[in-house]
This record gives sequence, structure tokens and C-alpha cells, in this order.
Amino acid sequence: MKQLLRWTAIVLLLLVSCSQRESTSPAHHLTRKRTAVLQIENDTIVVLAPEQARQFATTTVRTDSIGLMLRVAGRVVAKAVLSADSSIPPLIVFESNDAAQRYTEYLKARANFEHSTTQLARIRDMAAHQAASGKDVLEAVTEHRIQQAVLLDAESELRQSGLRPELLERMSQGSILIACDVPEAFLPYVQLGEQAYMSFAATPTAELVGRVIELADAVDPTTRTVRVFMILPQAPAVIRPGMFATVRLLKRRVNAAIVPREAVVVAEGQPYVFVQRDSSTFVRRPVTLAGDTGKEFQITEGLRAGERVVISRTMLLKGLSFGY
Repeated sequence: MKQLLRWTAIVLLLLVSCSQRESTSPAHHLTRKRTAVLQIENDTIVVLAPEQARQFATTTVRTDSIGLMLRVAGRVVAKAVLSADSSIPPLIVFESNDAAQRYTEYLKARANFEHSTTQLARIRDMAAHQAASGKDVLEAVTEHRIQQAVLLDAESELRQSGLRPELLERMSQGSILIACDVPEAFLPYVQLGEQAYMSFAATPTAELVGRVIELADAVDPTTRTVRVFMILPQAPAVIRPGMFATVRLLKRRVNAAIVPREAVVVAEGQPYVFVQRDSSTFVRRPVTLAGDTGKEFQITEGLRAGERVVISRTMLLKGLSFGY
């Protein structure tokens, strides 16, 4: 009986100790005390008790005039080199055999289509002078339509590689074509014809200048990026298809809000900050990032000078606001 009482006392002491540790846990306090998440129009508002709200450090938003710069990774997808027969256009060398084969099939299909177009015109002319029959004209028309369908199919296959025939036709001897995947949020800052500054591991001391020539029509549904093509005329001979490049696009000067990196959280690709409205209320605010200095984010939309944003324990507010 005494042994039973002793074990009962030990169990009770352990339960009381666990209860005290749980009640003194900061996270436990935050969830047990008054916490409310409200949705008012487009704003998600987190309301805490004043003593809880004081646990979150904030800083005042400042604005500054900045020169926007977009830095993205690129890859050389094609290079135009001198062919063995100098009387024909430059030979296009690709980063993959698959792209090379698709381009070859496209060139064959285009040649056959152009030949069928010439043949159709000749047969029609002969028929107009009674030198060909209606059957000959019908056969020429049929062949022309077949070659047209083959050409369209070959062009479609080439486009699936991310390459348009018009892009490749614009390449002169010694030029290279670079593809970059630009996040959709930065697409408004990319303009056709603008200069692009490129550096390669193979040429570490040189910064080469190309230009933007093409933007893809669709956004990649998985990466949420848009493919941007840039051409570099007269590239150094050491540059080869498949090499990686760092590409910089220098942009205009704009006014932007400057906040520490700790102030920004990301959910499903959308960056947010938490703006302090009063001593116990925080508003989750979507923002548009324009740049990253390594220590601070430059924000062009979503914040105003003088507002206060949370810079500590932001992941906790993220969880509360999204209901994690």
C-alpha cells in the first residue's frame, strides 16, 4: 500500500511539472491568450493581446530612389558557326541532339514545302496554256497541302524545344542565343531590344553585351517563369552551347520602399509583409519585390514610407494568418 501511494505521488508530481512547463511555453502563451484572425475586404488582420504584440520587433519603412537591376541565370542554347560550304547560311550548333534533329527536320520540311509551292505554280501556268490537265493541277494542290501540313508539324516540334525558326534565322556567324527563365513578377521590367550584360565562367574577366530579342508567349505553370531569349553577336570562340551565363538587365530609376530581408515571407510564390496598424493589430500585406541587395529587399508596390513592418518572428505571424 505504501509503495502504491509513493508511485501515485510521483505521477502527480510529474503531471504538475509538465503542466507548469507547458503553461510557461512562449508558443503556448501565444495560442492560449487572445488571438483572432479577421478577413476585412482584401486584408488579413491578426489581432493579439498587447503583451503578445510587444514580442514582435518592428521597423519604419523608408523609401529611396534606386536603379533597378534584374539578375538571372542564362544558358547558351545555340551558336552560329561557319559551315563547310561558305555559299550557304551559317550552321547552327545546338546544346542538345534533340533540338538539332528538330531543326533539321524543320529545314527539310520547309525546303519540300517551297518546292511544292514552285511546282504548283508551274503546273497551274501550264494548265492555263493547255499544257497540263486538271488532274495534274489537283495532284499538285494535294501535294502542296501535304507538304504544308508536314512543315507546320515540324515547326510545332521545334517550338516545343523553346525555339522559334525566326529566332534562329536572325543569327549571324559567330553569334550565340541565350535563354533565361525570368520570374513572372519581374516580366514588366524586361523590354525587347534592351541591352543585357553577360558574364561566363569561361571568360571571367570580360562582361559581354547582348540584347533581348524575344519573350515567350506563355508562363511555365510549374516554375512560374517566362523564357526570355537574348542574342550576343560575335561571341568569343571559347563560348559553347550548353554553357551557363549570369545575365544582368539594368533598369530605370524608381522610388522603392526599403525593408530588411527578415520582414518578407513568401507563400505560394507571393511575397508578404506584416504591417503594424496599432499596438495589437498586424495586417498581412502582399508586396511586389523589385530588387535584393542581400540584406534588404526593394519593394515597388504594397508599402508606404513611414509604415512599420514586423522584422522578428514573422514566420509565426505567417502561420497564424494562413491558419497553419
